[in-house]
Amino acid sequence: MYRIYFCVVLTFAFSVCLTSQTWAVTPTMKTTITLEVLSCEGCAKNVAAKLLEIRGVAKVKTDLKTKSATITPKEETLLSPRQLWEAVEKAGKKPIKLQGPNGTFTSKPKT
Repeated sequence: MYRIYFCVVLTFAFSVCLTSQTWAVTPTMKTTITLEVLSCEGCAKNVAAKLLEIRGVAKVKTDLKTKSATITPKEETLLSPRQLWEAVEKAGKKPIKLQGPNGTFTSKPKT
């Protein structure tokens, strides 16, 4: 009887541990890129389009006031800061700061 009870408790504890580790592995944190210049809606749409081309990007929201783009990754996806930085450059804009789950960068990230 005690063995069965012990096995049930142990199984429950093990499943809780696995669940908490899964949460740590599935980041859904957003990344924000600040641009040197972002002054028109057309430019903002171009930046968003280039960022959406990256595999794993779920959503992009641009803001002309703050000259920034906020990128939301798809679930269980960790985006490459370098790819995001280069996408903004391909849109013809100069990123000056990238802040996300991999850290804060003020120059092109190495990864």
